Amino acid sequence: MKTCDEMVNSLLERRERYAAGQKRKRLIITCTVTPMCCICLVALMGFGMWQAGMFHTTPSGKTAENALYPGRKDKFVESELEFQEQELCRLEKENSAANNKIVVNNKRIVHEICIEDSICLFDDDFVVMDKAELNEYYGINIFPTVPDDIKEWEEQQFGIYRRNGGTGEVYWDGTVSNYFNSDEDFPRTVNIEIKKDSLPLYHHILFEEADEKSVINNVEVAIAHSDNGYYYTQFMYHNVGFQIIAGGLSQDEFVAVIESLIQ
Repeated sequence: MKTCDEMVNSLLERRERYAAGQKRKRLIITCTVTPMCCICLVALMGFGMWQAGMFHTTPSGKTAENALYPGRKDKFVESELEFQEQELCRLEKENSAANNKIVVNNKRIVHEICIEDSICLFDDDFVVMDKAELNEYYGINIFPTVPDDIKEWEEQQFGIYRRNGGTGEVYWDGTVSNYFNSDEDFPRTVNIEIKKDSLPLYHHILFEEADEKSVINNVEVAIAHSDNGYYYTQFMYHNVGFQIIAGGLSQDEFVAVIESLIQ
């Protein structure tokens, strides 16, 4: 079986051969069609001069550079190249995932409330945002893919705090999203805290320093597992800090949640 790098190289070679083949086809068509066009052009010129006594000219329109036929886009070529681009992206993702290294530290998890600064959050400063607006603010997707049986809390409201009644500078952008399934004997839950430019600092759950970090899609991720069955992780991704705590999930499910955020 070919390695991912061999598959990528093979795909690139196929793409180059395909492009060269299309160039030869255009050349053959051009050489074949041009003499016929000249004959038709002479006939049309004679007919036009007989009709109006002068040549009629019309501006030429733009044509696609890779078109097999002048004045017409080659849809097959475009779709084929687009397909190859998608294949390259897919292979790159698979290659990245194949290099993942998962290390789960069995550590004692310590529950603490951490407060870096005394911050008073005023209701009038809260700016409500929907998911699309919040993703735009953070610059990445902050909402994970969770197992199908775990649902998002319906009461959640998202947003940030801006001074002067929501019109000034941002002074707090910590966001929390919760997902749960209470139908199980042991509740299956996912809690995610997000903050821009730093790790979340409120409702913080600390664990002893990880002996070794995981690597997921080329991002270092600290993962810990407690005696009572909870998984915990912290990581920075595109200048956004994530903290995730999950209960009742398998290791593979927890890693999949992380992978859905690190694309």
